[in-house]
Amino acid sequence: MADSVVNVPISTPSSESEVGSSKVTDVVETAADLSTIVTDQSRIENEEIEYEDYLKCSFSYDKAGRTAVCVDKIIEVLPEDAAVLDCGCGTGNYMTAIAKSGKCKSYIGMDVNEGMLYHARKKAALLRNDDTVSTDVTTVAGSLLEELPFEDNVFDCVVINQVLQHLVDVRVFDRFKYVTALFTEIKRVLKPGGVFSLNTCAHDQIAAMWWIAAMPGVLEKIQYRTPDIDELKKMILDTGFTGFTFVRDDTPLLGEAYWKYEGCFSEEYRSADSSWALASDEEYSKAMTNLKYALREERETFDNIARNSIAKTGHTIQVFAYNKPE
Repeated sequence: MADSVVNVPISTPSSESEVGSSKVTDVVETAADLSTIVTDQSRIENEEIEYEDYLKCSFSYDKAGRTAVCVDKIIEVLPEDAAVLDCGCGTGNYMTAIAKSGKCKSYIGMDVNEGMLYHARKKAALLRNDDTVSTDVTTVAGSLLEELPFEDNVFDCVVINQVLQHLVDVRVFDRFKYVTALFTEIKRVLKPGGVFSLNTCAHDQIAAMWWIAAMPGVLEKIQYRTPDIDELKKMILDTGFTGFTFVRDDTPLLGEAYWKYEGCFSEEYRSADSSWALASDEEYSKAMTNLKYALREERETFDNIARNSIAKTGHTIQVFAYNKPE
């Protein structure tokens, strides 16, 4: 399959002063053309609030078992011939399943991190060369802290998976300002009646994760960065979306690797979840000591607690809302 042509309208410059913004570009035809639409300023802003080194982590992200949770639920709500935007696509974990679903006409994966996009582009290339896949697949380098570089009412579905905590500016009073701004942008680029799909974790689910339970300081930081379900619902409805629904899902973000507890002693395993990056040296050292003891001396009890916790809370929340037609 030849390099795909992007059939979603891209915003164009209204003046010379706009050139260089991630909101604008010249005529865009290929994935390669789209790969450089990101400003230096947006990179600086992301680096100031980001707490994980995703350029480094991207090379072990998939190997550690990172899973496209709830992708089957997302595919269920897609209309036929859907145009899909994946905001914060990472390495493209959702890309393959959505592109091969038979319901997606075009898929655009967008991320600001070049390490993540490197792997997403490789997956996109495989899909473009797969004669059984008819979906136009491409990637865009761009920041979710800026306006999305697309025209109004062009997507049938916008998905955002496990990204919200990375858009939070804990330095300011309105720490969710970038989150609410992104929701407004998502509503703008969705067609009337289009689907907003979001995967995140509720506060009780964060507390139930076995390694976060071993690091109370990390738990506090992650919960502070993550809107709980009631606050999230209010944000989405205040943006003008309707039909808000959510379900709790039991599938761990690391898939079966989640239960391989000794993996936490490997940097590759830890790289698959950004919560580890929030641990102080002291808390990390203490957690490692406690986990080693628990897994050596009380493994059965540890395993029972970990499994019962997920059974009680689920691991993630899958949210759907709709862009109400005018």
